Amino acid sequence: MVRSFKIGIDYHGVADQNPSFFSTFNQKAIKQGHQIYILSGAKKQDVLAFLKKNNISYTHIFSLLDYFKKQNLVTFFEDGNFFVPAALWDEAKAKYCLRQKIDIHIDDSPIYGKYFTTPFCLYNSTTKHCEDKRNNIVIDFNDTPENVLNQIIKELSLK
Repeated sequence: MVRSFKIGIDYHGVADQNPSFFSTFNQKAIKQGHQIYILSGAKKQDVLAFLKKNNISYTHIFSLLDYFKKQNLVTFFEDGNFFVPAALWDEAKAKYCLRQKIDIHIDDSPIYGKYFTTPFCLYNSTTKHCEDKRNNIVIDFNDTPENVLNQIIKELSLK
């Protein structure tokens, strides 16, 4: 029996760039007993609306904005923009993945990668390839959701 894995998926730049793929991928992963963590800088309510509209399943959601707002570390501006110090923001996903013992995180923002000890697969939404150079993982998201899930499980099982 394959052990259960925790897979982190970034919202902006990953899940929102290929919703039909991640709808199927996430459903299959959860059905097999894996956990899907959606990580985003956006408000949780905005992410939830997109996930529901696109039938994208998940087991957990982490919103950086909501997290920092609860800690009173966000400065909001009249124009709707906000500010969180970059040092806090850029390492937040990595710290969350470490605390939650996430096995792999898929993200399109290279700046976050340097803070990760968790395998960090840098996703390119144009080529739909994901690469984690530190752990020699390359995943082609042009393949079927089933095959991509099997490849991720295989790669993680080797670690």
